[in-house]
Amino acid sequence: MRAYETSDAGYTAVAHQFGVHRATLIRWVQRARSTGSAAAHRKRGGWTSPVDVELLERLIRERPDMTTDELTRAYNREAARARRVHRSSVLRTLHRREFVFKKNGRDRRNRIVRMSKPSAKPSSGGRDG
Repeated sequence: MRAYETSDAGYTAVAHQFGVHRATLIRWVQRARSTGSAAAHRKRGGWTSPVDVELLERLIRERPDMTTDELTRAYNREAARARRVHRSSVLRTLHRREFVFKKNGRDRRNRIVRMSKPSAKPSSGGRDG
């Protein structure tokens, strides 16, 4: 934006020089002229998950061997009608809260647990020579 303001070049030439679209440069210049700054706007709005995390974690503590389908059904039985969710919402929440679904062999039960922290030290990235 400053390059455009300080040169005689047009929008197209300056946009090409910096690898941005011409319309983007125009918006930046217009924003700087009207507000005094071309800084990005603050993030507004957005979507928040309807999943009640406390309820979900309580259900996991009570019965960590549930499948994710069973967990979703149990959650929806206890959640308020307006807060009922799809299995994908439960899976996203489990992932965000660092839970994983452990699939075990025939003899052992499946369970939902928190992700473990890596115990190995990171490698140096180079070859020991």
